[in-house]
Amino acid sequence: MMDAEKALELITRSMGTTLKDTGFRTLKSETEDNGKYSSVFTMDDGALRIELFEDMATLYYSRTAAKEADEGDYKQLTRALLELETAEERDCKSVAEEFAEDILKKCRKQAAGGLAASSKKAPKSVSKSAIKNGDAYYDAVSFGNSFTGIYPELRGAFKENYEKYGEFLCDEFFQDYGNAAVLATVRENKKPAMQRLFNLFNDVYENGLNDVQSLVAVTILGALNNDEALLVGCVDYMSKDLAPVVIGVNRFLASGAGKAARQRLEHPPIYKPKKQKKQGLFQQMLGGGAQGI
Repeated sequence: MMDAEKALELITRSMGTTLKDTGFRTLKSETEDNGKYSSVFTMDDGALRIELFEDMATLYYSRTAAKEADEGDYKQLTRALLELETAEERDCKSVAEEFAEDILKKCRKQAAGGLAASSKKAPKSVSKSAIKNGDAYYDAVSFGNSFTGIYPELRGAFKENYEKYGEFLCDEFFQDYGNAAVLATVRENKKPAMQRLFNLFNDVYENGLNDVQSLVAVTILGALNNDEALLVGCVDYMSKDLAPVVIGVNRFLASGAGKAARQRLEHPPIYKPKKQKKQGLFQQMLGGGAQGI
């Protein structure tokens, strides 16, 4: 079990570069009687507060400097699950990276180098609160962002994929990077890591667009190659909706009938930029002032 004070220290330390680049400086850290841990950072025209309480890490933002800010001035910017009983250092760093990106988006400051520069072309996600409220669904980018929150070491590859093509080519990303990380987690079969990964898969399968559901069930979990031992290890973590689909997909891909589909998964089609449509005669006439009419 990780100590809450230690977890907060790891989060704030991992955010050090972002806090410095955006002009925030440490003001205070405190512990309340109810077990809530928090750290406050301030600048001339704003403040941040990071709280750890009941297995949740929450980032608050105020447009007023911390010394003048009242409790009501702080608005929740984002929050992330951090189960201290099973948390490891990588989990704290994942929370820190998510918080750092949200700070950069909020402050909109052009900092030289570091995270600020790399976030310049960061792909935009659907709001998690909108997904939770049923107002939106996971798209590929939202899923990619959440996935690299679990595997922060893949964040660079995720952004590079997006910047290279101007869109997220999810099949290529998972074939090159993501599937290997998932397979390693499944082979280790450690409960905290499996729970975290499959909580995301279950959520995405329930609240994702059709292509993202297919990404989870076919491109990612279909890569288990119908390995019975691996599938048995996953079943207890999969939802009642996801489990039979994944088992069926694996059986199909392992059959003769699924050979062509398996080859397409292993060798996705080469990316081709979308062609701009040529103007038709009517559009050309309109563009030229429709002379003669």
